[in-house]
Amino acid sequence: MARIIIYMKCISLILALALQSTLFAANVEEPLGLQTAGGEYIEGFVDWSEQVLIVYGSAAAPEHISNPVQKRLMGFRGAKVVAFRNLLEMVGQVQVDSETRVQNFMVENDSISTRVQGLIRSAHVRTGSQSKSANGAYRLALELPLRGAFSSAILPTAPPPNMSVIYALPDPVLYAPVPSDSLSGDVLAKAPPDAPPAVYVPPKPYTGLIVDARGLDLQPSMSPRIVDRDKRIIYSAASSDSDYVAKYGLVGYGKSRDKAMHSDRIGGENANPFVVKAADITGSYKSDIVLENFDATLVMMADIDGDFLRECRVHILLGPQPIVIDSTFIDSLYIDATHRDSFSEENTVELSEQAAPVNAAE
Repeated sequence: MARIIIYMKCISLILALALQSTLFAANVEEPLGLQTAGGEYIEGFVDWSEQVLIVYGSAAAPEHISNPVQKRLMGFRGAKVVAFRNLLEMVGQVQVDSETRVQNFMVENDSISTRVQGLIRSAHVRTGSQSKSANGAYRLALELPLRGAFSSAILPTAPPPNMSVIYALPDPVLYAPVPSDSLSGDVLAKAPPDAPPAVYVPPKPYTGLIVDARGLDLQPSMSPRIVDRDKRIIYSAASSDSDYVAKYGLVGYGKSRDKAMHSDRIGGENANPFVVKAADITGSYKSDIVLENFDATLVMMADIDGDFLRECRVHILLGPQPIVIDSTFIDSLYIDATHRDSFSEENTVELSEQAAPVNAAE
């Protein structure tokens, strides 16, 4: 019986580790699909980790061509033409912020529509996407970067209405060193009610911000906002340097905390990120992040020396809550293995009630 318990715990541990590896290994990809007026279904997705839009196209080679090399060339040429047409349709589905998509900007602004149509011509064939199906159709994918010129054409340059932007901390401000491990709010909570707010001064400047939004079903977008409980904007495209927004994108997305901690966006090998947990999400599309007011204040204070918000050194963690394996569970494996004969009759009964089929098999 003791051996069965050990095996069951080991299997549970292996399955948990395998599931966690599966959940957090992949990039953040959002599938896209669109039914055209002609009934054709367009397939694609946005890779938010790489900040690119990928759209597929397929076509058959002309039947009168017998040369296999020429047939392959013409087949992929036709697929590329179809992919460009599909890309023009699909680009409007990309989410810009929590309220609007690219198609909204294109419909409302002819200048943006013209620029987007021109930028689509810069899309290139995605490496490794070319294939031939069993029915003879040739298929490939086009890749359109959402950073650079596309970002400059789309992202807003002014604060949205009914939202206030925090550009500075209130006066008077008392600069008081705060221990790096005191992020629970105890330091500020102990201050007298009439005392000016204390400022969080880290031992060394932070190189970036990591917002842990795992478990909140946050939807990625090109221009998410970070706000506090009072809807004051802590971070947005309007409060960032447009050159950095175009070059790097407003935020980075990923599922791995370890990768984020040492990503180039956050500072690479010398990264010293400020990590904060998202309290909630907001917006029609659920792409905006809400921080507790205290955490939002800490972010603004940490940014005074780090200046990471202006330079878009912000990374958002998405996906389900990580699986946390308690150390006592690991310790119990050792105890079970070294004390196989120490199980009481009472414990055996409890196990049999929970795993009756095992005892029945015995």
